Amino acid sequence: MNIRIGTDIVHIPRIKTALDRFGEKFLQRVYTPIEQQDFLKLLSSSRGDADGRGIARLAGRWAAKEAVVKALGTGWRGVRYTDVEIQRQSNGEPHVCLYGSASARAIYWGGCQWQVSLSHDGDYAIATALLYVIPESVDSQS
Repeated sequence: MNIRIGTDIVHIPRIKTALDRFGEKFLQRVYTPIEQQDFLKLLSSSRGDADGRGIARLAGRWAAKEAVVKALGTGWRGVRYTDVEIQRQSNGEPHVCLYGSASARAIYWGGCQWQVSLSHDGDYAIATALLYVIPESVDSQS
């Protein structure tokens, strides 16, 4: 098994500044519709985003997207932010979904499995992504 790792840390106020400055345009450029819905759901809850959970969640997803492209080995070369989606499973566990160029890279390698961990503390969000490539499905030319 080939294991690849990526990690990233994000200053949460940086994401808040981008959202305040660019609003909907920022959300659409960086986050998929599912990720946007999750954020907007928090904003529309009875508490709103008074405690900043929505912004922290956006920052965590940003860090996770960065960690994923690092594990893929592509960086953002040829990959759009919305090619990487971080979903929340019913138990809250993050789940990676790839589209476009990011998906093509994973398909090229063959069987891929992801593990992602996100954490928030104070003004920072961090994420680590582990990519497991199953050997028998790895293209012999890679």
